[in-house]
Amino acid sequence: MDVLSRAATPELAHQFAFQVIFLRSWPAPDRAGLARGFGPAEPALSGAWARLGLDRFIGQGTPGGSQARRLHGEADRSLAALITEVARLEEPAGLFDACLDQYSSRFGTGGDYYTLRPLARLMAGLAAPRGGECVLDPVCGSGRLLIAAEQWARGQGRGAGVLHLHGRDIRPEARRTAAMNLMLNGLHHDLGDRAVDSLRAGPTRLSADVVLANPPLNAKDWGHQELSGDPRWSLGPPPKGNANFAWLQHALNELSPQGRAVVLLPDSATRRPNTEEWYIRRRLVERDLLAGVVALPPRLFPHTRTGTTLWLLAKDKSANACWGQNSRVGEVLFVDARRVGRRLADEDIDRICSAFANWRGIPADQGDGTVSDASWWCPVRQDDIARRGFDLGPGSYVQPSSSNIETPMSEAHHRHPKDVLYEYFDHAMNISQQLRHVLVEE
Repeated sequence: MDVLSRAATPELAHQFAFQVIFLRSWPAPDRAGLARGFGPAEPALSGAWARLGLDRFIGQGTPGGSQARRLHGEADRSLAALITEVARLEEPAGLFDACLDQYSSRFGTGGDYYTLRPLARLMAGLAAPRGGECVLDPVCGSGRLLIAAEQWARGQGRGAGVLHLHGRDIRPEARRTAAMNLMLNGLHHDLGDRAVDSLRAGPTRLSADVVLANPPLNAKDWGHQELSGDPRWSLGPPPKGNANFAWLQHALNELSPQGRAVVLLPDSATRRPNTEEWYIRRRLVERDLLAGVVALPPRLFPHTRTGTTLWLLAKDKSANACWGQNSRVGEVLFVDARRVGRRLADEDIDRICSAFANWRGIPADQGDGTVSDASWWCPVRQDDIARRGFDLGPGSYVQPSSSNIETPMSEAHHRHPKDVLYEYFDHAMNISQQLRHVLVEE
């Protein structure tokens, strides 16, 4: 794989690897043809792809379409070696996921990475999809969020029927990867008839029960001018400088009247003093569309130091089958998960999801559903959020007891000085913002 990556672009190399692994893992009668001796590897791979009719479901056998340059020399020999090695495996399960992880850890930049498995599980658990519901991911990447949603719904046994899975992505390569991943997991899906930019393409009008989105953070070229006055911006026009609140409002617009969404945003979106963002945060709270915010562990993504948060949105927080048995109208649950370490372990994910499930009144799968340690989460009323200038950072509301949960000395000692400095900047910015709004009200 390393040789193939050096001999071709990383994206092209991984696309070939994904296809080889897919053909080895998918129960198709013709996959063994690749293991025998052949000439150039790339035409053999594309030929097997065409014979199985996979172009109709996934896309062209040659990444990039028929005009893509064929592999030659060292790259083609490396592909042939990869085909031989994969064909020898008796149990290829898990190899596709491992390839996704390798791509993200080695080549991830900005929005060009695939969602981490623990993060996908957490996002699905926060949304708590029920059998029979419609789930949409407008930036589906590898399809992991859709797979996690189906696994969560099946594991909880709530609702009836299978999930209706829909995904969209701007990159043809990502769309192809998602199709392979979903098919390997035996899931029916709709990825549209082509790759699309969800923001520029507009709403799907699916009226989704659940939207899960991990959009590129702080994307600048998102179509601010051409989308000026778009009806999706009901909370206010997103700022020109980044697409964070464009994605958030797009997710809201896709929801059914009782739908829920979980959107990944940078930590700065919770408190940045930009006027446009402040008004959007304010309307989000005042219209009772925000259900919760989770501050994620620092440096969760290997390719960026940007802090991240998960925003749980809900169109209807009254007691109902989609939301839960507890009415939480006018209330927001803040969770500070920054102290759980750099990786989201299964037990951490279970604790966070259980806190939200208990708060919403979702019947527990086992036990009494109570969460004993409340030092890292806090429900807050709308008027309290307003008094803090609509700061949505969990750290502003969750005050953990030093006896219950404390930042490990080793972690504090190894914190990067720049991270500490940015934290102080955020704190000073927050105080300045609150003071400014208090003076305006007076």
